Amino acid sequence: MGGTRAMHVFTFWKGRIALYGILKALGIGPGDSVIVPGYTCAAVAGAVKFVGASSVYADIDPELYSPLLSAYSDALEGRARVKALILQHTYGIPADVPRIVGWARKQGIAVIEDCAHAMGTLYRREDGCWQEVGNAGVAAFFSSQWSKPVSTGLGGWLVTSDRSLAERMARFHDDECSAASFRELSLLTGQFTAREIFSSPRLYWTAVEVFRRLSRLGIFVGTNEEGEFEGRMPERYAKKMSRLQEWMLRRRLANQDLLVRRRNLKSIYDEALHLCGLPTLHIPENADPVLLRYPVRVKNKDEVLRQARRKRVELGDWFNHPLHPREANAEAFGYRRGFCPEGERAAKEVVNLMLTEQITENTAREAVNFLKQVAQI
Repeated sequence: MGGTRAMHVFTFWKGRIALYGILKALGIGPGDSVIVPGYTCAAVAGAVKFVGASSVYADIDPELYSPLLSAYSDALEGRARVKALILQHTYGIPADVPRIVGWARKQGIAVIEDCAHAMGTLYRREDGCWQEVGNAGVAAFFSSQWSKPVSTGLGGWLVTSDRSLAERMARFHDDECSAASFRELSLLTGQFTAREIFSSPRLYWTAVEVFRRLSRLGIFVGTNEEGEFEGRMPERYAKKMSRLQEWMLRRRLANQDLLVRRRNLKSIYDEALHLCGLPTLHIPENADPVLLRYPVRVKNKDEVLRQARRKRVELGDWFNHPLHPREANAEAFGYRRGFCPEGERAAKEVVNLMLTEQITENTAREAVNFLKQVAQI
């Protein structure tokens, strides 16, 4: 494994705030553009909008689920003031880092790595050494939200080896970010307890519905705030990570067993899918991913999810829109239907096999058998 550069680290209430801070620290604002993958969370495009810049969308490769160099090049063509691109490692599958970063540097475009899905993922550099994602661009941001491998309920962090950028980030973190309120921290603490109660594959769909209802009632600290997915920047958007979250983050980052377990679950899914005659995930030879979720394409996604809910099979629907979730107002972030055909097709077809701490070998094989019975491949 290749060496890692000395890093400056900053923690935030959510991962999207880390991205927002990076964009501000880079001086990106009104009149500027950022190239964004056309298969991502609307919160990514939201951070771009909230600094006053606009998103330009790059379509994805159907096997990597992230843009290839050609897609970034197409997105740049004919556009001025493209200041940065988001290099997203979707589901934990590393993007084509060496080629894209090399090209971006020649264009004078800053590369920001979106590592929200990719904690522990490795790729092979051009010199043949293995490198962990998060080291190639000017900065990288990670997420520790509920669904991520290392979770603090909500949360995220940023890393950069650029001293000048780190100094600007420190000013943003210390001067512009507020602390979470006592109410927010109290609700978050209660949610940790509730999550432990509902952390079972059989209770997955019940938990989803309960947490959505509590969020609507204002007694659950949701991932997204009111108006955010309509393109309106929430009040007190920029917040720091609490001490409780930082303590949990340090403790969980030290537990490498989580990453080993996810690699093992991927192998179990590979074998089970192969034995059932279902397609397995294509991983390039220069990649060693730690998957967040295992994507599988089906032709009847809505029916598969309906049956999964009925039969209590834990199955995810990421991403259900090129700017997930489909309830977000994509046009508010400059996305129009037809911009990213492969991203739109993936949104209609992809369901996710889960790799959470509660998934055992038996529940993994049961989920694959369920797909064999109900999915149209």
